[in-house]
Amino acid sequence: MTADRRKRHLKILEMISTRAVHTQEELAEALAAEGWEVTQPSISRDITALKLVKVDGAYRRAPRTNVAQDPDQHRIAEGVLTCEPAGDALVVLHTPPGEANRVAVALDRLAWPDIVGTIAGDDTIFVAVKDRTAQRGVLRAVRRLISR
Repeated sequence: MTADRRKRHLKILEMISTRAVHTQEELAEALAAEGWEVTQPSISRDITALKLVKVDGAYRRAPRTNVAQDPDQHRIAEGVLTCEPAGDALVVLHTPPGEANRVAVALDRLAWPDIVGTIAGDDTIFVAVKDRTAQRGVLRAVRRLISR
């Protein structure tokens, strides 16, 4: 996935979490108002890729199935939108607006041995890990949780 498409997906998820978006046209207009040039087919593909569903006529993230029983793992599974490596000892997680702190607290409570610490903003978490091997392990664990 390209960086622009990832950013557009994050913007779409932010939009649907902060206001009711009822149609693809409404979503395209909202994105255009924010400077994104999109077509109806690309909006349709984005909705499919993000697995959005309509709830009470508005787009929402689909509820996760087979989510972990541990409440902290559940918080990570529900809250993390993307995870990417950065350098050799950092993992960057993106969440919906306002969710980063909750997810970082869940990570801290799990006390995974490869994680040295977390710093959370509004929708981004920096996860410091011990080394490149630890980074791969944390990425694998987070991706496993969010893919359920």
